Amino acid sequence: MNFLSLFVLIPLLMMLGLWIARDMKQIRTVAVIGSTILLALSVYTLVEFLAERAAGNTATDSRMWYAPLNIHYAVGVDGVSVAMLLLSSIIVFAGVFASWKINPLPKEYFLWFMLLSTGVFGFFISVDLFTMFM
Repeated sequence: MNFLSLFVLIPLLMMLGLWIARDMKQIRTVAVIGSTILLALSVYTLVEFLAERAAGNTATDSRMWYAPLNIHYAVGVDGVSVAMLLLSSIIVFAGVFASWKINPLPKEYFLWFMLLSTGVFGFFISVDLFTMFM
């Protein structure tokens, strides 16, 4: 599995953790830990992208999903998408703290927020049209 897939996997795991969470402290803990991991992963991705670009390599990975229709799971980053990943992770991190004291339905709010971040990160790491829509 490519480490770029972690940008989609971590918010999905956060949604599972939020679904299991019982009180406000657990909800906040899951949101802070997950958003911190996403921020650290995006900084790591930026550093690795700059190192790979300096070496002349590309940062894409493609796996076969469904061979009869030639459908691949293709993820990768370029200069714009790596910047957008970093910006999105900063926004998710800040969004967790900006909605720290949300009162009506905090669990549901953070579940929808993580679903939104899953889509945003998935959009920025996809390099083909089918992967983007999935």
